[in-house]
Parts: sequence; C-alpha cells; structure tokens
Amino acid sequence: MSAVDALAIVASVVFLVRLLPQPLKLARQGVAHGVSPAAALNAVISALAWTAYGAQAGLPVVWGVSVLALVPGVWQAFLLRAEAGRRDVLAAAAFVVGLVLAWAAGLLGAALAVTVLVTTGPQVARALSSDDLSGVAPATWWVAIADALTWGAYGLAIGDAALVGYFVVLATSALLVLWRLAVTSRGVAAGADVVDLA
Repeated sequence: MSAVDALAIVASVVFLVRLLPQPLKLARQGVAHGVSPAAALNAVISALAWTAYGAQAGLPVVWGVSVLALVPGVWQAFLLRAEAGRRDVLAAAAFVVGLVLAWAAGLLGAALAVTVLVTTGPQVARALSSDDLSGVAPATWWVAIADALTWGAYGLAIGDAALVGYFVVLATSALLVLWRLAVTSRGVAAGADVVDLA
C-alpha cells in the first residue's frame, strides 16, 4: 500500500469519526440548541448521493464510506426531527431536486464536489445567528479540522482540486463554528457572573 492510499484510508476514518460527536451529544443530553436540522437532512441526502455515485462509478471506497456515514447521519436527523421546520424540509427537497437534475445531466460528480457547502453551510449560518449553541458538539468541529486537513493533503497528493476545495470550505466552516462556540460560551459565563453578583 502506498502512502497516498494510506492517507485516503486515514482521511475516510477521520471523516466517519467527525460524524459521531453531534448525534452522541444530542442523544445523551437531549438539547438541540444551535444545531441545524437542515445540515442534518442535507448530510443524509449527500451520503445517499455519494453512495449512488460510488456504486455507479465502481468505487467501493466511496460508496462504502458513504453507506457507513448514513448511520450517524440518519440518527442525527432522527434526533432533530422535532426541530426541523418547513423551511428545513423545503431546502432539503431542493437539494434532492438539484442532485437528481445533475445526475440526469451527467453532472453528478461536479454537483457532489459542492456538497460540503450544502452540508456545513446551514450549521455555520445557525452558529453565526444564534446566541445559544449549547446543543452543538465542539468535538465535531475539532475533528472537522483534521478531516479537512487529511482530505486536503490527499487532494494535493493526487492533484484533485475538488478535495482541496473541500479542505478550504470545511476548515473555514469548522473555524467559524468553533469561534462562535468560544464567543457564546464567554457570553454565557459573563451572564452567570452577573447573576452571581446580583
């Protein structure tokens, strides 16, 4: 096995590990404050699309990892079912339509290259607009940085611009969410200090 192949395996494992902290926290604490149902729904749709693409292209690593990603993805979407509003469902439906049209036009591979925007974008938007992120699992976003770095390194090694783009988008998303988590936790701590002094 070459070093590049080993890097692909490591990147796949890190990707799967990234998917675990958020549903675990939701299941353990039952608090969904600041967690985006749209991101969860889009992640399931993305995993299904990558599964189909990998099967069609004869890439067992792609469809295998995507099938495994469905387990935590469906679990998280299920845990957030009460939080999902009409807008979240409509956005997910639009994502499905876009992927189906891309597939029909023979452009599914190109469409899949931007799925990281659709799966992380709603969570970044929720993090930036919410002051209560107590339901968000920080570990997800710390592991996301490792995920971005390993896939980005693999992309550089094989000359794949889409994977380098994945690195840029995911790393930026992770840093934004972690920054908001730090800001909101300081705000909560400051609020607690005020209450204690009163």
